[in-house]
Amino acid sequence: MNEKSLKVLEQYEIEVFTTRRGRGSYICETNQGKKLLAVCSSSEKKMEFVNRILEALRGKGYSYADIALRNKEGNLLTPDREDEVFVLKDWYEGRECDTKSLADTEMTVRKLASLHKLMCVLPKEDGRELYQGENLYRELERRNRELRKVYSFIRRRKQKNGFEILFLNSFSTFYEQAQEALERLDFSECEALRTAGMEKGRLCHGNFNQHNVWFTGRGQVFVGNFEKCRYDVQVLDLYQFMRKIMEKQEWSRQMGYRILEGYDRERTMDDRERDYMYTRLLYPEKFWKLANQYYNHNKSWVPEKSAEKLKTLMRQQEARNSFLKTLE
Repeated sequence: MNEKSLKVLEQYEIEVFTTRRGRGSYICETNQGKKLLAVCSSSEKKMEFVNRILEALRGKGYSYADIALRNKEGNLLTPDREDEVFVLKDWYEGRECDTKSLADTEMTVRKLASLHKLMCVLPKEDGRELYQGENLYRELERRNRELRKVYSFIRRRKQKNGFEILFLNSFSTFYEQAQEALERLDFSECEALRTAGMEKGRLCHGNFNQHNVWFTGRGQVFVGNFEKCRYDVQVLDLYQFMRKIMEKQEWSRQMGYRILEGYDRERTMDDRERDYMYTRLLYPEKFWKLANQYYNHNKSWVPEKSAEKLKTLMRQQEARNSFLKTLE
């Protein structure tokens, strides 16, 4: 975002006093309180869906809902002159969740669990089929095909860079786990869990990570950026948060147990949800993401950072396997 983006604010019935940069956004002090102006990749229809969810959450007592404002034309999304699309929404500042802090991590998962208990808020006819998560078996099956495709592509290359050599050397280790996770789904109830969640209208945040969690003071936690919210298995959010924390904490058993226990204190997971969590954690998602980024970008120049990330995955594999074994 650049300062030209601020011209978008003229399309709102609002008086802006000051603006300053945030993470890929502008934080605005206005006559209607603090607002956030950010680029938005969602459709108008999806943002209407998200706003209904947030308004319902606010009605159930969640006071930190970052509800989008309508512009002068009554829309939630506003294009600028360069056809980039923005959203302006309520905002609540605080410090971002510290991934190194056990206290922050526990407080975050407890907040997530309490949010999940509220996130069953829309009637059956409102977007249930339109905004739903993908069948996990189909998702992992597609990812495994993509991994095999990248492997075959790299093997055929005559001149291989450092990342490509590392990828080939580590492929069998990670792909075996990818296949094991997929095969587990033949005997699990993960799809039944997703179907039951759909029937009961259970929603998940869809992009739950430390960058979307802020501590506002006095033990209050603000969870924002619900643009990827959908009907899905709710503990998908817990998995998304947990995987990133565990990677940063070298797959510490203590951290892993505290995350799971913290969530359970507010909302106890059943056996199907625990099986879903294990299958998700077993799947080498970071390895797949690195492969996907490599294949969809300039293959003649692979950032050194990608090779470093792959080295870290390989180094952490023993600790990761050790933690997973305790969850079987």
